[in-house]
Amino acid sequence: MHLRKLLAVALCFALLVAATPNAAAYKGHQLSRNDIVDFTLIDQQGENFTFSTLDGDVTVVSFIFTSCPDVCPVITQSLRMVQEGLSASDAERVEFVSISVDPDRDTPEALTAYTELHGVDWPHLTGDKEVLADVYRNFGILVEQEVIDAHIGVNQEPTVTHVDPSTGNASELMFQPTGWDMTQAMAYGANWSINATDGQYGHYVTAIEGVESPADYSWWWSILFHNETSGEWEESPVGIDSIDALEHSQLAWAASNANASLLAAPQSDDATMQVLFPDNTTATHTIEDMTAWHLSMGAFTGADLNTTISESQYGHYMESIDDVAAPTDYSWWWSLFAWNMTSSSWESSQVGMDDLIEPMYIAWAPNSTNISEIPPPGATLREEIEAGVCNDHGWEMGSGEGKHCMCDEGYEWAEGDRLSCVASGDTVIDYSVGHSTITYILDGMSPVVAWTGDSWRSDDFRADVEATLDGQTDPSDGEGMPGLTFGIALSAFGLAAVAIATRKEHNA
Repeated sequence: MHLRKLLAVALCFALLVAATPNAAAYKGHQLSRNDIVDFTLIDQQGENFTFSTLDGDVTVVSFIFTSCPDVCPVITQSLRMVQEGLSASDAERVEFVSISVDPDRDTPEALTAYTELHGVDWPHLTGDKEVLADVYRNFGILVEQEVIDAHIGVNQEPTVTHVDPSTGNASELMFQPTGWDMTQAMAYGANWSINATDGQYGHYVTAIEGVESPADYSWWWSILFHNETSGEWEESPVGIDSIDALEHSQLAWAASNANASLLAAPQSDDATMQVLFPDNTTATHTIEDMTAWHLSMGAFTGADLNTTISESQYGHYMESIDDVAAPTDYSWWWSLFAWNMTSSSWESSQVGMDDLIEPMYIAWAPNSTNISEIPPPGATLREEIEAGVCNDHGWEMGSGEGKHCMCDEGYEWAEGDRLSCVASGDTVIDYSVGHSTITYILDGMSPVVAWTGDSWRSDDFRADVEATLDGQTDPSDGEGMPGLTFGIALSAFGLAAVAIATRKEHNA
């Protein structure tokens, strides 16, 4: 079984329901089990929320986490359609509640940003881990933090989001600095003067601090990297533009006729560059803190986007991205945004790119951009801008098989195509991403129906909600099963552990 399928089996938190669909009554899995024990958590407003205070006759309970880039948003959007599809009288009798399985990240501020992003207003709950652990056991939900961390691990490296001024489409770019990016950063930080030509084969350094290589090639400036295995400095077999600065963060420019043994062994993991001059004197500079300037250079270079970042007495400023410069009349200009990890929202940076220290996620967009429309980190990771994403009526979230559109208001997925957005009402939508989780329908405090995964249709789910409102079934008369089988769920998490271990071994 492929790694992706293994992870899908154990995705997020809740796994398998030990029940079979009861065709006579519900389309989902009918349950027969004890009532939920009351509990109190904290909602997205930071207020205490007691479950039993809900006014509805029927309650829909889902389990999500806001950093999840695929299955959780799909479930939330599907439930929004269920809610919007209820009649006015039924809507007054149905409550919706979402409970976080990642309280470390899901603060009230993060939940607020999540609800605003998805256009829903029902309670989203978080709270103390011990209280939540009781809630999970109460519902029969298994939560495995390692699985959650593995699922969102793709988004744990710094990224730069770029919003195209002409289309409004956003691209999220990974930080992939080259040796030339590092050379520029070192020269700026150390105040070194470096002359280089940019030709067919990339950058070629001709002079450092005024020391120019001779025209007769009796010596030249050579780039070296430190081999951690041998402990020796070695001449790079590739040019400076082809060096991965993340893999080789210890570099040296050395005159080819100098004594390379004079280069010092790296003393830390910080990015360091040494210069060895023809007279065997040396200079060294270390970058201890990454700035938004470093992040921007590394991301745009890695995505092969031609970017002009100029220098002034006030530091670096963005002139153009992908050869698109702000107009001379300043009707708009490139603006820097930073992701607030606490509130899980974008904020306009109050400092320049040189003074934004150790940013995790930043965005470059025209200053006229609606900040709420900039996709959150992890929403889209691609190296090149794509035209017509989501039919120009939304933006992409997730990656691989889990990639799907987040459609604008009034639009929804086309049938069988989660990467297209069509006008609402034009098609019947089948939500299918292929991951597993559990969403419950409760009659009062009693769970009566469970839906697994996120491949269910909103119309079918809504039919079960309406059936519960109508009291069409009596669990004692049906073929419902007593909730979750712990052994099956546990074995599924075992598969997840195998998958994660396999991935770690592969990456070692």
